[in-house]
Amino acid sequence: MDSDFAGDAGTLKSTSGYVFLFRMGVIQWHSKGQALTATSTAHAEFIASVSPIQELVWFRTFIKEIIRSELPVRTLYNNNQASHSTFKDTAYKPHTKHIGVRVHQTREFIEDGRKVTMDYCRTNDMVADGLTKPLVLSKHILFVRMCGLS
Repeated sequence: MDSDFAGDAGTLKSTSGYVFLFRMGVIQWHSKGQALTATSTAHAEFIASVSPIQELVWFRTFIKEIIRSELPVRTLYNNNQASHSTFKDTAYKPHTKHIGVRVHQTREFIEDGRKVTMDYCRTNDMVADGLTKPLVLSKHILFVRMCGLS
């Protein structure tokens, strides 16, 4: 999961993206402009977390109905230390009040830890980076390899 910050020059809105991998191959990806205008990189990453976590929880429920057994907990990787700490630290923070109820539901999934967890990932190792910003050729080649497409 990744986002840029105010990457759209016209609206100053950010772009969110995520990639789901299974056995080193992409099974789902998504890249879309955010509906809200983020006020910081942490806010943009926090907003970007909502959709993949909801999709992952839905996908786990769907697969459980088919195979009749629980899937292992999946980890969502985040390369923004500030938003990552907001998910991990449940203490009230006045600077996150504006983020809203929808995003805090996402936090509850992570706190519960039975379906999804979140871990920090360095930007250079972030697969979804290729869905949120233009890449130089060397980064594009790495993105393609990380998606299992080469």
